Amino acid sequence: MRGMEVTDTWVPLSVLVGGATLGRIFNILGEPISNLGPVDTRTTSHIHRSEPAFIKLDKKLSI
Repeated sequence: MRGMEVTDTWVPLSVLVGGATLGRIFNILGEPISNLGPVDTRTTSHIHRSEPAFIKLDKKLSI
């Protein structure tokens, strides 16, 4: 909120990634709100990174 004190951690913004996040709902702080229990938060990825190589993308149709 406006006027709130901020601490610089010198770490890029990260989000949870991996199979543990599939089918889950998270709030803006990354906390699970889907009532399915805790999430393994050891696997994260920076939000600013290079895209995967085109040949590494999955070619089969899935939902």
